[in-house]
Amino acid sequence: MKNVVIFFLFIILFISCSEPSLIIDVSKSKSKLDFRHYEQDLFNINTENLETSLDQLAPKYPVFINGEYKDPTKLLELNDYLNNELNIKLFSDWNSKIGSYDKIKEKLNHAFSHYKHYFPKDSLPVIYTYISSVNYTTPVVVKNNEILIGIDLFYGEDYEIYSQDRIPKYLSKNYKKEYITPIVIRSFAKNKYSESIHGETLLENMIGLGKLEYFVEAMMPNVMDSIRFQFTTRQMIWCYSHEKSFWKHLALKEHLFSKDYRNYKKFIQHGPFVSSVERESPGRAGIFIGYRIIKEYMDNNPEVTLNELMTNKDFTTIFRDSKYNP
Repeated sequence: MKNVVIFFLFIILFISCSEPSLIIDVSKSKSKLDFRHYEQDLFNINTENLETSLDQLAPKYPVFINGEYKDPTKLLELNDYLNNELNIKLFSDWNSKIGSYDKIKEKLNHAFSHYKHYFPKDSLPVIYTYISSVNYTTPVVVKNNEILIGIDLFYGEDYEIYSQDRIPKYLSKNYKKEYITPIVIRSFAKNKYSESIHGETLLENMIGLGKLEYFVEAMMPNVMDSIRFQFTTRQMIWCYSHEKSFWKHLALKEHLFSKDYRNYKKFIQHGPFVSSVERESPGRAGIFIGYRIIKEYMDNNPEVTLNELMTNKDFTTIFRDSKYNP
């Protein structure tokens, strides 16, 4: 029993700390993002004079209110949106489920201060929040240098609307406000490096998506792995404690070099667990292996910059130079 406790504590300590090279001083790159809360302004406008109200909001929210907003059809659609019972409830529940953006802003500002450290010449994105009508397929949207957060998708996994909409538990478990920052950073990186994260085989895709997780870690080095990966502590412990056996399973079953999309879905997409392995294993566990490969690669190649890693499409060389052997 004593050994089990020691192992458990070791794992907790191990998964809560990033490598020293990612712990950086961001005091000189401290950033303050431009946050704009569309739902707060939109649901408080004067609907009796909608056109005039939109004239006032348009300069602040060009991503939502474009040049065609005075079109009668567009005005009718917006009026329907504002009077939709679901949207009204989603907005009214904002206060009890979110209440304040202060903590969210603090965490995103801190993450993008790290981004500014690595990419000092890049401009920072504008962050918008809005009511998405529970569009769970895209909780975060990245458009050019704008990030849209469907804030109604972060009301907590037990929010009644999610179960009423029959959203699977393995998805709704991600709908916690503490997950906003890793989801935003991952989505941002996925958009920035869209041409260099996807491969043909399962292993290539694991490595490509593992790069995204390493990028998230670089932006959030003081945050526990379980938060960054959106795994429970038990799931995170499973990943570390079963890393060797899971890798062996993928190799013995000849999945690693498979181009079968079913393996992609099975091992690196969201799901209740990794099919054919164990029910305690989290969906997306294959991405964890990809992340571990990237960690080994960066440890063994300290001269490689974050941008060089992210733009590198040579998955074979990354794997070889990682010397990964759990």
